[in-house]
Amino acid sequence: MTKRLLIVNTYGNLWSTGRIAAEIGDIAEKHGWQYRFAYAREANLEESRGIKITRSTLSGLLHTYLFSRILNLKGFGSIIDTWLFIREIKKFSPDLIHLHNIHQNFLNFPLLFSFLHKANIPVVWTLHDCWVVTGGCTHFAYYGCEQWRNGCHRCPRCGNSDTGGELKGIYRTMPWVLKRKVSYFTAVPRLTFVAVSEWLAAVVRSSAVGTVPVRVITNGVDTSVFYPREESHRLGERYGWGNRFVVVGVASHWSAAKGLPDYYKLRAALPIDRFAIVMVGLTPQQIADLPEGIIGIERTGSVDELASIYSAADVVVSLSYQESFGTTPLESFACGTPVVAYDNTSHPEQITSATGRLVESGNIARAAEAVIEVCEKGKSFYSQACRAEACVRYDKNRQFEQYIELYEQLLGSRKENCKA
Repeated sequence: MTKRLLIVNTYGNLWSTGRIAAEIGDIAEKHGWQYRFAYAREANLEESRGIKITRSTLSGLLHTYLFSRILNLKGFGSIIDTWLFIREIKKFSPDLIHLHNIHQNFLNFPLLFSFLHKANIPVVWTLHDCWVVTGGCTHFAYYGCEQWRNGCHRCPRCGNSDTGGELKGIYRTMPWVLKRKVSYFTAVPRLTFVAVSEWLAAVVRSSAVGTVPVRVITNGVDTSVFYPREESHRLGERYGWGNRFVVVGVASHWSAAKGLPDYYKLRAALPIDRFAIVMVGLTPQQIADLPEGIIGIERTGSVDELASIYSAADVVVSLSYQESFGTTPLESFACGTPVVAYDNTSHPEQITSATGRLVESGNIARAAEAVIEVCEKGKSFYSQACRAEACVRYDKNRQFEQYIELYEQLLGSRKENCKA
């Protein structure tokens, strides 16, 4: 009998979490599962596979601007959309539900988690950030905030994760929201969290939702797509870095928490005649605002182009202050390129002396020294170890197979409970 899997994420087979979710579904399908993918925004899915949750633009706008940005009540709008989505869940009748990012203003949590509480369906929830433990934000490390341990009573961001604190909500409802979230999540009897790093798992276990079981399955990388390419000389001509050492930074959304100002400081700390700094994923406005000596590239949807940039780099640098388990180091390793990164959050789990260097967060002088050291030692010194790390520890098929094992364990547990 075919087992049915329902996957839920903001995007369907698009961007990082959307692609990860779809790849897990594809692997499940090879193991005999039938899956459908519920999404809110955009999708790159077969029409028969997708379930669109957000039915109207107005619903999404009301949830984003009224409930989330003004009232700080993310997850309390979208009542009609969620009610209709629950009807779709009942119609599909899944054996297991796999949640990913669901905190982008498209689901009503009182409705959804009341349904999950009563449905007795095993639920796996992959945590790609810290949102489940806070009253509103997705990450707290950049602010050095520990208020999530005490109920989010004094939030340095005013609880608004959509705007990074630039637009502050009128009502500071974070403590109330966190209490509600804890009551909803801990009431689901067959819920299992999957954290993408040991660091994130430790955060969850020490939080108010720490009673929910937590497993660790790190993100993976497609080593058949990300591998050492030979087009570096063409890219050098295209982007104008010439014969200099190439220092690359990659992000899907650049911000202060991602270290954007630190790259400017790194540029000033490295000799411009010897080192080219290339930043990938910038908006046109961010590119226009770049200081002299930094090459800006807009966000690319081409994994081949991205793999070529990683391959052309002498070193990839991550000056981010908060990473649940970033894919940038994994993609860099797969392309044979070492990484210099700050020693915070999940970075120490990813980077060793064989694959790069860790430096104290915010220490630009030490970051510059590490970049120079790695470049002068030579990329070839690290390449074999980097590629092996990606293929042995982080190959996506190896990582995502662990989800199928978890699915089967949870279904087996469900059957035992039913017999009892």
